[in-house]
Amino acid sequence: MERTSRGNVENAVNNYLKKNPELLISMRMGIINISKLARKISIEMKGYNIVSIRSALNKIFMEKKLPETTHIDKLLADSKITLQDKIMVITTNKKLENINFVSATYLTDSFVYIIDETKNKDLEIPKNAIIERNVSSIHIFSSMEIVKTPGFVMKINERLFSYEINILQLISCSNETIIIVKRNDAIRAYEALMNK
Repeated sequence: MERTSRGNVENAVNNYLKKNPELLISMRMGIINISKLARKISIEMKGYNIVSIRSALNKIFMEKKLPETTHIDKLLADSKITLQDKIMVITTNKKLENINFVSATYLTDSFVYIIDETKNKDLEIPKNAIIERNVSSIHIFSSMEIVKTPGFVMKINERLFSYEINILQLISCSNETIIIVKRNDAIRAYEALMNK
């Protein structure tokens, strides 16, 4: 077997972490078992010594050489973020007519509408529709730069994950991102995204 150099192992581990952003989030938060992760990486990336992998992970963690996200933080900080209550999400297998929606997503076999309850008081909802009530919407308007910046949505997920907030739905199109969370998580979710 060809011997791998320290630089090769570090590069391989860095590439592995980039492909698994949830591990980066856990490392940043300090909630990951480095030895267990090293075993997992050694199984998936054959040819690398587990001790070398653990050493590379420790070096990355101790030197805080995790991929830099300051630019993404700035893009999020410069975004306009609004919070809206009194919304509901309707998922149905047919297109709804005469509906005033915040967002409509047409999937292969269903239609998902985010609607403002105050503007749709007399809406006729099909009986087989799935309705999510007691939810709030967080709308993020960003610069067009996010379209060419990898990791923007990951940063949103990371912030909400750190507050233990579950995302019910996330729609990202061009420079707009809409997140649906439970209404009782809405204020904390908004704070998580506004914190710099």
